[in-house]
Amino acid sequence: MRKSLALSLPLTVLLAGCQPSETPAPAPQQTVDIRTAPVLKPYKQTFHVFGTLVHVTLYADSPRQAQEAFGHIARELQAFHRRWHAWEPGGLLYRVNTAFLLGHRINVPADMAAFIQKSKDLYRLSDGYFDPSIGALINLWGFHSDTPAGPPPTEKQLQTWMQHRPTMDDVVVIDNTVSARNNLAELDFGANAKGLALDQVLDYLKQAGIDHAIVNIGGDMKALGLKPGGQPWRIGVADPHDPQHSLARIDLQAGEAIVTSGTYERFFDWNGHRYSHIINPHTARPAEGILSVTVIHRDAITADAAATALLAAGPEKWRDVAQKMGLSQVAVILEDGRLEMTEAMKKRWQPLEKQQP
Repeated sequence: MRKSLALSLPLTVLLAGCQPSETPAPAPQQTVDIRTAPVLKPYKQTFHVFGTLVHVTLYADSPRQAQEAFGHIARELQAFHRRWHAWEPGGLLYRVNTAFLLGHRINVPADMAAFIQKSKDLYRLSDGYFDPSIGALINLWGFHSDTPAGPPPTEKQLQTWMQHRPTMDDVVVIDNTVSARNNLAELDFGANAKGLALDQVLDYLKQAGIDHAIVNIGGDMKALGLKPGGQPWRIGVADPHDPQHSLARIDLQAGEAIVTSGTYERFFDWNGHRYSHIINPHTARPAEGILSVTVIHRDAITADAAATALLAAGPEKWRDVAQKMGLSQVAVILEDGRLEMTEAMKKRWQPLEKQQP
């Protein structure tokens, strides 16, 4: 599910000048021989991929090392986009969906088979609120478009969909072969592919000898190490009522991912009603009751899928789904403005004062 470029990102890296509501504990001191230690400087680059912006901040010992890394990341992300795009002809996932429609099996690379299997596991853990097999339903709502504008599907269309509804249980993975028992299954990994891309980019940076970086793909973020001085990465969580501003700060530690999913990110208005791109698979309708969900987890794919699942689950069920998915750090902002959090997230959520215009 792609985000519009016209909308701000739900998570941002805050400037160092932002004042915390709590003083972080000092980092452990290490003895370094300044005669041999490389001088690390921050380098930043922005890419346009997946219909959104990708921001990479890394610390390198030379401009050449940084530019080589940025060049590789740009090529890798473009290839990733082509491979995983659900409805643009030519990509591997498009060929998988075509095979499903025709009732055929298809061989895929081992890493794709593993990712599809992991998505099946997350589907079951989420009680079906995360379900990448509903690509055709997302298209029915008009969100396989850069500019969704309505109208919404008719009640008859939605009832027909529910009668023949596919799920990830219909997707079969045997070794490196995938197939579907329901030919209406259409895989759309808009809810967790950015998590996979984050992991791949950070794996490359490690191999390239870079130890300190943070990558932001459309608001999904993950940290490689801490900053060179041992400080955490300061992340701002967008106010869903005013996405240009942050309502809280979270200090992201090494190896952690943080993902925010919100109904305000991508939507269309029709006859006075707003329809979000987050679809509840159990009702075939856009999620209601929650404006945004923020999840912290060490696995970016899990965090990405979970943020969507909890939003779809709604105010009454998000805690149960979070527990089943093994999530301890979650913040939820309801449509009525209330903020609900797990106990572990309360310890990390640092409110920011509202900025005056």
